[in-house]
Amino acid sequence: MLKICIRVDGGKNIGMGHMMRCLSLAQEFRRNGHRVWFFTKLDEGIETARHENFDVICLPFVDHKTEGFFYGNPTYLAEEAEAIVAVLTKCQIDILVIDTYNVTSEYFQVLKPHVKKLVYIDDIKQFPYVADIIVNGNITGEYLGYEQNNTQQVLLLGPAYNMIRDEFRNLPTRTVSEQVAELMITTGGADPYNLTGRLLVCLLKHEQFQTLRFNVLIGSGFTNNGELINLSRNHNNIVLYANSVVVSTSPNITYSEVSAIMLQSDLAISAGGSTLYEFAACGTPVLTFILADNQNFIVNMMDQLGYVQSIGWYDQLEEGQVTNAVLALINDFEKRKEMSHKGQSLVDGKGTERIVRSILENL
Repeated sequence: MLKICIRVDGGKNIGMGHMMRCLSLAQEFRRNGHRVWFFTKLDEGIETARHENFDVICLPFVDHKTEGFFYGNPTYLAEEAEAIVAVLTKCQIDILVIDTYNVTSEYFQVLKPHVKKLVYIDDIKQFPYVADIIVNGNITGEYLGYEQNNTQQVLLLGPAYNMIRDEFRNLPTRTVSEQVAELMITTGGADPYNLTGRLLVCLLKHEQFQTLRFNVLIGSGFTNNGELINLSRNHNNIVLYANSVVVSTSPNITYSEVSAIMLQSDLAISAGGSTLYEFAACGTPVLTFILADNQNFIVNMMDQLGYVQSIGWYDQLEEGQVTNAVLALINDFEKRKEMSHKGQSLVDGKGTERIVRSILENL
């Protein structure tokens, strides 16, 4: 049995995408008979990992609003690395997986000698990484100019290594309906700009959308649940879902796997990021907006290749632009059918399995 530690965060202001993909990786390691710990520091991420029955080592955290989340702060990173090294040494950890943008070359160099393999999950290629294995499962992974740091370094790039969750494996080929009856809205695990409520209010103004059912996913990092619950009480066609048991304790919110909501929805509006690969696996046509810098290249490339339709940056969305884009896609059956087919050919749900196999083979 190998011992594996995963360094990742998830929370209200940074979203849950990194945490969710690392949970997929952790579950695959566990299926292979190995033990996994999480190094993390935000309440939502801690709660999520513990809910999946993983041990959590809590790292110290100071409110990002006053301390800038310490990005690039060498003193903080040195302290964090020291705390991690203490655990790696004490518990004789074999593999350390890191999935955070808050890294430096020095940070990697401090950690690397204390494990058999150092693995870095990346999206943006900030600088040459000294990790033993680099994983970028995005559609952009093969276009960011990664070069091997040495002949032993392993690069796992592209959608074949996308860390999609178990529920998105082995899904049936989608039959696309000519009529759009259900539209899903999701911003991921968090909604710091209240985009879910704003989109609903925008669409509900128009008579064309009164007959649509809105399937709204509420993440564990949402802070605007009250407003969304009020909207659902006032509109029978708004149905609130959550894939977190904690969030769904409200009688107004139904617990559901995300894949089930995506499969029943004929169309979706979604933030960019890892959720787009989940929609692809389900064959759900999606209009997507860019919520953060790290989503920009991914959304633009997926749009250019016809996997999604981009409606631009979240802070530049205009009411007419959103409603026109939704109406146009509702009325374009052939385009929705093409997007669905392309999406299901992009990801096969076996990326996490391939990553774990490669890590174990390279020990």
